[in-house]
Amino acid sequence: MNNITNKWKKFVQFITFVNLPIKKKFLLFGLGTFFWFTLIGIVAVSVLTFINFRYSQISNTTIPYMQAIQKISPKLDVLEQLSKMSDNYKDKEKQLLEASLYIRSMNDAISQTTINIQSAQKGGNFIQMLTYSLAKDDPEGMKTLQDITTKIKEMGNIATSNDTKSNINAVWNELNRQIKDTKKIIETFSKRTNQMYEDYTLQMNKAIKISVNSIAIIVLIAIFLLWFFTKWLTDAFFKPIESMIHQIHSIGTGEVDLSKKLKIKSEDEIGTLSKEFNKLVDTVYGVTVFKKVIEEDTSLDVVYTRLGEVFERDAKIENYRIYDVDEAKGTMKVVHPPLFGDESLACHEEILNNCSLCRAQKTGHTISSLEYEGICRQFIPEEGKEHICIPLIIAGKPGAVVQFTFDTKKTDEEVEEIHEKVFKAESYIKNSLSVIETKQLMHTLRESSLIDGLTGLYNRRFLQDHSNQLIAGVLRRQKQISLLMCDMDFFKQVNDTYGHDAGDSLLKETSAIFRKSIRESDIVIRFGGEEFLILLVDTEPEYGFQVAEKIRKKVEETKFKVTNTLLQKTISIGISEFPKDTDGFWKAIKFADVALYKAKESGRNKCVKFTAELWEEKDNF
Repeated sequence: MNNITNKWKKFVQFITFVNLPIKKKFLLFGLGTFFWFTLIGIVAVSVLTFINFRYSQISNTTIPYMQAIQKISPKLDVLEQLSKMSDNYKDKEKQLLEASLYIRSMNDAISQTTINIQSAQKGGNFIQMLTYSLAKDDPEGMKTLQDITTKIKEMGNIATSNDTKSNINAVWNELNRQIKDTKKIIETFSKRTNQMYEDYTLQMNKAIKISVNSIAIIVLIAIFLLWFFTKWLTDAFFKPIESMIHQIHSIGTGEVDLSKKLKIKSEDEIGTLSKEFNKLVDTVYGVTVFKKVIEEDTSLDVVYTRLGEVFERDAKIENYRIYDVDEAKGTMKVVHPPLFGDESLACHEEILNNCSLCRAQKTGHTISSLEYEGICRQFIPEEGKEHICIPLIIAGKPGAVVQFTFDTKKTDEEVEEIHEKVFKAESYIKNSLSVIETKQLMHTLRESSLIDGLTGLYNRRFLQDHSNQLIAGVLRRQKQISLLMCDMDFFKQVNDTYGHDAGDSLLKETSAIFRKSIRESDIVIRFGGEEFLILLVDTEPEYGFQVAEKIRKKVEETKFKVTNTLLQKTISIGISEFPKDTDGFWKAIKFADVALYKAKESGRNKCVKFTAELWEEKDNF
């Protein structure tokens, strides 16, 4: 059923020229108008030609016939009267001579009529000659004229014969017979000529009536079709454009109504425009919804992840990488999608440690190898692979970089398709900038609240916020955390003797020693005052004690510069292990603190590992 409906729909579209291009529609409209005007012209010309044809027949044939009859008939009547009165005339020869004159006059009239008809057939302009050539010959009429001419000539011969003097009575008798015969022929010819005149006149009137009706019908049909096609063309243009204006207004007010998409009724330029406009509305709606969603997300990482999802789903870009830029450190890192296993970047990895090497980050402009081959020296060249890097300008500076890579032969069609994809991706990027800027600011503020301002290490609040995540990861991997609670020995003496600035300097240098002594995955926290907590993640047994000894020795060997004096300090460290010593994380911290106090109590500058016995003795510390 649907198949039949579709075929019928296509047939209707075909006969109504719905899918014709606009230029061809107007051309067809013009041709249609020209056709109807031409048809009216043809009908008018045909009728006028027919009228002219009949008029030519009347003026060049019928009227000369009638004129000849009008000239001959009276003379025949006179001859007939002369023949009847011939017995009363004394001079019969003179009477016969008078009859000859009438006969000659009739002969001249007939001859002149024949000449007029023949000259009419040969004379006139091209149209007149063509019109007359279309007329049928009148052999019967010409034969009648010929018969009349013959009769008149015979009468003339009789009237002028040599026997008139010897037998004049016989001549008048013969002449009277010829007159009667000629009158009969003329009478018949007159009736025929009158009938022809009436027929031709009737045909002309009928042709005029038919032409008027035909032209009226054609004009009405033409007006109807003109109205229909004008309305059709108006609807084909006006309704979609009106809908576009309404949707543009909706977009301007932020009230995008996807239920009111443009109906695509044709495959011409208006249909194509409607399709593209619907795509634009979808994009605007998608971007609007996307922005609302990311505004409600809590972290910048989630925003980057969603941005990657729309690249894949809406822009149809599979190969991309989002880099977050840390301008303060001069570095950049991959945030989405993360690198797995042996996966490598499309650029040299030096850009991660020095973000100024990235051309897009450095210039703040979009960098495209499609526009200039080899534009960025950090991109690793590969046959058939092109890249477009877009900086995310946040607060006037590149805060992130999105890199798209494409496998392409750089044909015109492929390049155009790539630009369409990137354009759609850019619409999402531009609408996410304000959100990213806000999230980055919030992240910076949050980071500042989690970082100790003096040492640059994480503070105790960081541990409170992230401990659950840290614990879950360790338990999932079935590893353990070594906790090192560190405390400078006799730190209060430094503050009392050299001042708090000297104490602060000592803490900074000690923090630097901690950082250099542990792995990147480990965490150093300023726990309070001169106390530091070091979390060694995913460690083996005894690894924590080894690191603690390494730190203790390094602090002991370091000469700290305080004002103009070099100080040599020591540190005490308590060690516990989670979840080996306890399944409670905060209790493990307490165990490390107990071990620290044991180190202090036993003489300082020591590393003490927590044992169960220490917990029993904790009240003695």
